[in-house]
Amino acid sequence: MSGLLSSAHLDVSPGLYSRHLGSVINMSDSNQEIKDLILALDKKLDGFDRKFENQITELKNEVRLVKTELQAEIGLARTELEAKIDLTRNELEAKINLTRNELEAKIDLSRKELEAKIDLSRTELEAKISLAQTGLEGKIAELSGKMDGYGKRLEQQEFVSRGAIVALVVGVVSGFIKYLFFSS
Repeated sequence: MSGLLSSAHLDVSPGLYSRHLGSVINMSDSNQEIKDLILALDKKLDGFDRKFENQITELKNEVRLVKTELQAEIGLARTELEAKIDLTRNELEAKINLTRNELEAKIDLSRKELEAKIDLSRTELEAKISLAQTGLEGKIAELSGKMDGYGKRLEQQEFVSRGAIVALVVGVVSGFIKYLFFSS
């Protein structure tokens, strides 16, 4: 009988166990003591089954409670981390924008300073060019006047040279005529 009870005890629900036990009880009507013993064991096993079921239910409830608590803590931690990430992102974006604005302001200031220096240099160069041009125009006028003077002198010397050549030619021709006609 203990073999029958141990096999019935393994992985068998209480209802199936009770039916099996009921058939065993009906078979052995002669021995009342065995029946009482089996009924007592059946009641104890039913009590253990209920205790196990209650403990399993309590454990499941505790697991659900712990799971719910952990999920709540995870959700809270996620929310806190997301808030920190958003705050950090906003701070970094603000710093980036501030740095960008500062750099753009420095670039604009440098550009304006360079443009002012370029304009000043251009103005100075234009003044120097204008002054040099005026000086050159004066020198050109002076040289032009000298060239006119030199041109007049050259014309005068050319006239004198022509006159000397003409006089020389006249003298040579008259000497030749004198030699040809008057020398005989």
